[in-house]
Amino acid sequence: MLIEDGSLPRIYDSYVKSAAFVDQVNPNTLEGRDLFLGVCDGGSSHRWPEIVITQRYEDACGTFHPGFFIVPETSILFIGAGERLLGYNVERRERVFEDRTDYGFWGWTRQEDYILMSAELEFGVWRTTGEKLWSTFVEPPWSFNVSGENVELEIMGQRKKFRLETGAVILTNFS
Repeated sequence: MLIEDGSLPRIYDSYVKSAAFVDQVNPNTLEGRDLFLGVCDGGSSHRWPEIVITQRYEDACGTFHPGFFIVPETSILFIGAGERLLGYNVERRERVFEDRTDYGFWGWTRQEDYILMSAELEFGVWRTTGEKLWSTFVEPPWSFNVSGENVELEIMGQRKKFRLETGAVILTNFS
């Protein structure tokens, strides 16, 4: 992967002309930062990306940084930047989802068949195939811990346990 945050590469036009798939998300937005992502074929000897994804995102004064996660067995690429969440099937060269999170994205984490998304005000769960299962509001300070098929969220000192698959609440305010 080729990544450039804050500007487009100098040879951006050449990358676009050479790519098999190009997705430009909000390219004409005046505010925000440019994010460039080029996905190269792993078996290729040249460095021209086959997939080019660009977007403009709000960076909340440099507080939040883009994050990427690829699931090799499903070819799903998860991207988070600012408040925008994107998913792509890189093998089929198509966008599979676009979502939003309030205020700012923190990161992606994998837990077996699930991709967990952390953001300033949201915790979300996707399948490794790119299907969003559920999300819930959180408020800083917050953290999470996964145990088997459950996830425990601690939000401002209060604890809740959820099923990863469904988001169903199992326990609240326990020790």
